[in-house]
Amino acid sequence: MMRRLRPTHLLAAALLAGCTPPDSAPAEEEPPAWGEGDYSVSGTAYFFHMETFPQIDWIRDVEGAHLYVFEAPQLEVILDAEDEHSFRIDGIPDGVEVTLALTHPDFFPHLTATHRVDGADLEGLTFQSVSTEITGMAGDLLQVDTLDVTRCQMATTVTAPEPENIWAPGEPGATVRLDPPVAEQQGPYYFNEMVLPTVTLTETTTDGGVTVVGAEPGDYLWTGHKDGVEFGPLRMKCVGGWLTNASPPWGMNVVEDR
Repeated sequence: MMRRLRPTHLLAAALLAGCTPPDSAPAEEEPPAWGEGDYSVSGTAYFFHMETFPQIDWIRDVEGAHLYVFEAPQLEVILDAEDEHSFRIDGIPDGVEVTLALTHPDFFPHLTATHRVDGADLEGLTFQSVSTEITGMAGDLLQVDTLDVTRCQMATTVTAPEPENIWAPGEPGATVRLDPPVAEQQGPYYFNEMVLPTVTLTETTTDGGVTVVGAEPGDYLWTGHKDGVEFGPLRMKCVGGWLTNASPPWGMNVVEDR
């Protein structure tokens, strides 16, 4: 009866017979480095300030805002008001996760949600960058110190499929949950039609805004909930001293009416 040799025995037999063992499997090709990939991320930054409560003004002449890929800070641009604060960053490898970061001395440090590059460019990303005065006012309303660098803030817009008004794009009557969950005093808090976070609201309005404040830094999964409606989930990095805001059209969107 022929004895079946185990793989280790086969290798030993080959060596004893003076044979060269087969080559090992070829090493996998290294993926492109940041800055050498085939894809891009692009979009527009919008800047907002409040001179008179509760009027929020869109500021169009901001110069010198620094925008970069959070996972690869060497990929960066400086925004120009003459270009209407549009941006494009090339060289993004396929399969990576991308979070964009935006800083300016007059505006609160700001991150987008985290998105995976999957064989296509990421287009139409937006920043709704708010002044430090606006974040301070929101912190007063919600009793949180927005300048505490050991805590982070998060927000998104729960967006209707075909909003009639770009300034009121929300899907009303929805709620959000976070994983891991946050403490009750951290939210989520929903925005009223005057674009103000309101502690008494328990679901979204036509504004669609929702925020979590004073959270522990970490990675969070956001999910939306409403009877008969399905929402796409969001993944957010929450970084101490920063605001992560997933704004339209890359916010929490309705993907299906059930």
